[in-house]
Amino acid sequence: MMKRKTRITHMQFSGLLICFLFSGWGMAQTTADLVLIKGNIITINPNDDVMEAVAVKDSIFIKVGSNQDVQPFIGTGTEVIDLDGLTVTPGMIDAHSHLMYYGQAENDYVNLRPPEVTTIAEIIAKIEERIAQIDSGDWVIGDGFYRLEDGRLPTRYDLDPVSPNNPVILNSMGGHFGTSNSYGLNLAGITDTTPNPPGGIIERDSVTGIPTGVLYNHPAMDMVRLLAPPLELEPLVNDVKYAQEVYLAEGITSFGDVNTRGLTRFGAYAQTAINSELKIRCFMHYTIERTSDVSLCLENTELFRYPMIAYTGNKFLLDGQPPTSYTYDPHPGPSWNLSTWNADTLKMVVKQLHRLGRQLSFHVMGDHAIDLALDAIAEAQQDTLIVDSRHRLEHVMVPLGTSLIRMKNMGVVACMQPGAIYSCGDFYRLYWPDQIQRLMPLRSMIDAGVKVSLGSDFPTVLSLDPRLTLWGALVRKTSSGVLINANERITMKEALYAHTMGSAYAQFEEDVKGSIEEGKYADMTIWSKDLYTIDPTELLTTDVVMTIVGGTVYDFLGIENSMWNKKNSLFQLHQNSPNPFTHETDISFEVFESETNEPVFLKLGVYNLKGDLVKIIMEKKLIPGNYVYSWDGTDHSGNRLTSAMYLVKLTSGLHAQVKKMVLID
Repeated sequence: MMKRKTRITHMQFSGLLICFLFSGWGMAQTTADLVLIKGNIITINPNDDVMEAVAVKDSIFIKVGSNQDVQPFIGTGTEVIDLDGLTVTPGMIDAHSHLMYYGQAENDYVNLRPPEVTTIAEIIAKIEERIAQIDSGDWVIGDGFYRLEDGRLPTRYDLDPVSPNNPVILNSMGGHFGTSNSYGLNLAGITDTTPNPPGGIIERDSVTGIPTGVLYNHPAMDMVRLLAPPLELEPLVNDVKYAQEVYLAEGITSFGDVNTRGLTRFGAYAQTAINSELKIRCFMHYTIERTSDVSLCLENTELFRYPMIAYTGNKFLLDGQPPTSYTYDPHPGPSWNLSTWNADTLKMVVKQLHRLGRQLSFHVMGDHAIDLALDAIAEAQQDTLIVDSRHRLEHVMVPLGTSLIRMKNMGVVACMQPGAIYSCGDFYRLYWPDQIQRLMPLRSMIDAGVKVSLGSDFPTVLSLDPRLTLWGALVRKTSSGVLINANERITMKEALYAHTMGSAYAQFEEDVKGSIEEGKYADMTIWSKDLYTIDPTELLTTDVVMTIVGGTVYDFLGIENSMWNKKNSLFQLHQNSPNPFTHETDISFEVFESETNEPVFLKLGVYNLKGDLVKIIMEKKLIPGNYVYSWDGTDHSGNRLTSAMYLVKLTSGLHAQVKKMVLID
């Protein structure tokens, strides 16, 4: 992966922007650091112009226009990229994602995510394997189990036989319910007489009343989780550095982690930025889960905004996932009428933080939870008038029509994750059979004038991919092919706007990012197809060719190689299978017949996201035909590699084709 680093401080950016706006900076005497020409550049500016070229200086767009317009900015030191017609959009902004937690799930926890883990037996095998590597008394945290084939959740009775001497806590993929073994329950003092904590549920056997080990909502889960050793800063910094490489490969240039839980996670994001190791822009809200968190937060953190990182407020969680969503009407989950916050207490705390000018976000899934948040915001706004508080509702799964009108009138932003319609839609249908036609009503929101932003909620859903987010907004089909309310589909232009400018607006940063305009950060995502002209079915086969953050270029496929791929008639690299994989994956490709039918010299190699060669799998001359080679997840020395995204590249001379592979250790 090619990288060219340019960095800019907050003060430098302010001076640069002033210089640009008021001193005529950007005239011919300025030499650009980077110029992109001959592109299909979707600007998302107020006129939605499509341009040909851009020029970048010190991380900022200094010219957007035609090829001729940027020509005067090209000097001897300018890096010039000929796009040859490729499509450029503003960098994709994931308004709601958990980058650090993804790094933790991959590096620190026992990974229980599908498709590798789909049964309770596979969970137990994973836990048993980890326990064999640690000492008695050491904690085991498993993460990411989802919709198990057993049709039930794991219990203490599943875990106890393999973990008699170690506390174990398992988190579901969404993180709002999980399971502890008996060791963990005993440490927490949870018995058959222990009352449910406010906002949480300790599941009990219907006959004996004995806790099963299943815990719903954070207040119950934290009874066990908070007993684990405290997090350490350095591993979390490494988790951030690991995860951001995967985000970059998906074309994401900014993300919002509005569920930054605890001072150590907060500090890890900040430390990564201080170390100048943060490659994509980070936006944070500090999570308030109990009243004591308010003083902890206010005494130890101050709001700030810099080019690579911003912290503007706080997050509340008002219900759980669908099984414990707070709704007006009953649903089949263990609880439908339980909020994780008392309404009066919530109003008091929201009012306090609103007075301080903090932006507030609220996890709300059920319709009752949505109105609970709106009630608290309304009372805070009546108490203290702030013209543009821009508070946010996260998920907003099944709102009432009246709630959308209130959101519009109160200036509340909706942060939506339509990719989850595909990956989780069938799960939603189980728990919201009566409310499902109100699921993520994007069309109704936009028509009502609600400000909408888009994100993934990864890794609490299966996919980070912004293509799936856009596809979900346009198509609205579940993984089983069920269409959920076609009337709520939106257009590509609307979805792309929400995933760029809409998400920038949700972060109070629409003046510096979200569109390709002079004076804004030079953040771009380069695609192999034109997002404005392709059929939605082509979205998921559209590649992210390159990601650019503030003029720093991360080249995943190679511009020249990508263009050659369009014209290539010699070979075709296919997606590896299975993908993701654990032990071994097959890599197949076809060598086509040519006029001479001479053998073609080909090299098949595996690379990490930094562009370093990991292993050469094959290097030889091949005649036309179909070929399959296997890779076992090891490097050239036979060492097992860690879980990560890797690139497989098939090359012939200067030409190449690349696919992304995910190894799950």
